[in-house]
Amino acid sequence: MAAINRIVGAVRELVLRAGSHDPFKICEELDIRIRYHELGSIKAYYFCQSRIKNIVINSSADENQRKVLCAHELGHAVLHERIVSQHTFHEKSLFDSTTPTEYEANLFAAELLVCDEDILENKNDSFFSIASRLCVPSALVDFKCRIMKSRGYDIHIPEHSDSRFLKDDI
Repeated sequence: MAAINRIVGAVRELVLRAGSHDPFKICEELDIRIRYHELGSIKAYYFCQSRIKNIVINSSADENQRKVLCAHELGHAVLHERIVSQHTFHEKSLFDSTTPTEYEANLFAAELLVCDEDILENKNDSFFSIASRLCVPSALVDFKCRIMKSRGYDIHIPEHSDSRFLKDDI
C-alpha cells in the first residue's frame, strides 16, 4: 500500500507540474531525452549517463505502444533513480511483474495513462473494451483497477491477469 501511495503521489505531482498526463510532455518537463532506435527484441530502456536521463524506444513500436513504453520507462526514471545509477533498465519483455521495480513501473504507467474516471464511468464493461476505447493494453487497465481497489474503490479484478502484456514482438 505504501508503494502505491508513493506512486500515485508521484504521478499526481508530475501531472500538475507538466499540466498533462502525456508521458512525452512530462519527459520534456523533466529534461529526459527520448530517442528511437531499432532495438530488435528489446522494447525500450532507460538509462542515465553523465546526469543526462534518456529513454530509448524501439522504432518499430506503433504510436500507442510508444506512449505506454514511455510511461513505463518514465516510471523507472522517477521511482528508481538510485538503482539506475548502478544499471540500465532494459528488458525483452516489459511489464513483467516478477521484480518490484517492474511492478512499480507498471503501476506508474497505469496511474499516468488511465484516469480513475475512465474506470468508474465504464466499470461494468470488460477490461478489453475499456482498454480498446483508451488504446492501451488490457493489462494496464488491470493495474489501474488494482491501484483503485487498494485505495478503497469497489472495483472487480479478475483472478488471473498477464502482466507481460508487451512480451510479443512489436
